[in-house]
Formats: sequence, C-alpha cells, structure tokens
Amino acid sequence: MTYFNEIPLTEKYRPNKLSECVLPLRISKRLEKWKQKQPNHLIFYGNAGVGKTSTAIALAKELAPDDYIIVNASKDNDDNFINNYVSKVMRNISLFGQKRIIILDESDRLTENAQTSLRRPLEEFSHLCSIIFTFNYDDKVIEPIKSRCLEFDFNLNKNEKDEVKQSLTKRLKSIIRKEKKDISKKELDLIVNSKFPDMRRCLNELEVF
Repeated sequence: MTYFNEIPLTEKYRPNKLSECVLPLRISKRLEKWKQKQPNHLIFYGNAGVGKTSTAIALAKELAPDDYIIVNASKDNDDNFINNYVSKVMRNISLFGQKRIIILDESDRLTENAQTSLRRPLEEFSHLCSIIFTFNYDDKVIEPIKSRCLEFDFNLNKNEKDEVKQSLTKRLKSIIRKEKKDISKKELDLIVNSKFPDMRRCLNELEVF
C-alpha cells in the first residue's frame, strides 16, 4: 500500500544542527568557533544547491530553536520592509535567553536602499541578534554589509571535492540504512556523481528506491 502523507526525505533529513551539514572542514571548523560567541553576523554565498540555506537553518535550530526567523528577501526586499519589520525585530530582546537569529535568504535580491538601511542596525543590535545573509551573487551585495559580516564562500575548491563527496556518501548511506532502501553501491555512486554536491537532489533520487 502506498501512503501519500509520508514526509519527503528532503524534509525528514533536513539538518537540525551544524554537525549534520555536509560541509568542507574549511567552513565547518570556522562555524564551530563562531557558535561559541557569535561575534559577527554571517554571509553565506555560492552557487545554488551547495547548502547555504540548509546550514543557516541548522545553525538557527541549534542556537536559537525558539527564536529564529526566516525572511524570503527575494520577495520582501525593499527598505520599508527592512525599516518597519526587520530592524524592529533586531532591536527586541529575546525572551529565551539567547541571541535571536534572522536568516535573510536570497538577500542579493534586496534593493540597494534596503541594504543601506541595514548598515546601522547591524552594528547597533549585534549584541541582540545574529543575521545570516544567504545569496548566490556576491557582486550584488554592497561592501558596507560585507564589512560587518564574517563571509563564507560555499563554492567548493578542487581540493575539497573528494572530502565533501565522501561526507555526502556517508550521510546518504546512513539515510539508506534508516529507510531500509534497496540500493546498490553502483546505483548510489551514480546518484552521488551526477547530483553532487546538491544533497536535496540526491535525496529526491532516493525517493524512487
């Protein structure tokens, strides 16, 4: 019998903490250190499917499970929204005893005025909240934003690909065992080699086994 209300693998195995993210050590080590004090806001940039948003959400769930907000900055992208909503959220003290985390997803779609409006709040309220900007196009974000953040390039360099591919394969094998999937090593290798480094696309492929 087929059950159409089963949770998709992409949602069932979405990372809930940094250690569950498939990342190169270059990124994971720096973020582990950042977690201790959260001294800066963060920028995650790189191509689609490299894990920027998943990593941002995992950090938010781990550090501020009761007090994080995700903003679709490709939709809510003007200075009125920044001034009337985001800045107000930034200045409010969290009721849960930790820094609030605000994820501005696809923030390269923010207008220049909206980005300019964030400069002062990023400085004034950094003790109350951490902003995580995620975006694809680094050249569409103004320098004053970058200067107030710790930047992470999620695009893999050639020396990291084997390392991350091994981590991705290990993660998929764990999911296959839990889901009792009947899949051969050859089939798994084909999925990894064709969809790497996009975990979401790999999990979509596993659905049919």
